[in-house]
Amino acid sequence: MSATETWTDPNSCPFCGGRLSSPGAGFVDHIDEAPECASRFEQWRDRIGDDIQGDWSG
Repeated sequence: MSATETWTDPNSCPFCGGRLSSPGAGFVDHIDEAPECASRFEQWRDRIGDDIQGDWSG
């Protein structure tokens, strides 16, 4: 998914489009198994970190 696209399906990975077994735990399992998606997720977290006020558990 490119930076200009909007993620609209919580049952698919926003980075590769792969189907997830569930929107929550399924995503965590997916990034544990897909290093490229894990890397892109960490980049996303780094980029939005300054936008989130206070603590964020995600």
